[in-house]
Amino acid sequence: MTPEVIFLLLGGGSVVGVVADRLVTWLVGRRKERISLADQSTQMAERLLVRMDAQLAGAETKLQLAETQMAAANLTIAQLREELTRTKGEVAQLRAELRSRQDVSAERDRLLAENAHLKAQVISLGGQP
Repeated sequence: MTPEVIFLLLGGGSVVGVVADRLVTWLVGRRKERISLADQSTQMAERLLVRMDAQLAGAETKLQLAETQMAAANLTIAQLREELTRTKGEVAQLRAELRSRQDVSAERDRLLAENAHLKAQVISLGGQP
């Protein structure tokens, strides 16, 4: 078909021209519809992506906060372990001191008993205590 024939069919007012015009309009309209639907789908996907990015950023922030809290907790645990070690050392030192005092007390009691015995011997021998 030559351009003149196509022009006559489309613009010439014939029934074939009207049908061809409607067919072309319908095809172009369908294509625009599909493009419009694709654009809407793309926009929805972009909005969803933005929302997911925001959720991911929030999750990353929460993760960083949790890591900071965990580091602080680990530091506190280390300090508590250090304090526990110091306290165990102090307890061991106090127990040793208590044993030493018990030994001294036992020695004092033994010496007091020996002294009382010796006083009793002196008195029995007729001396002054």
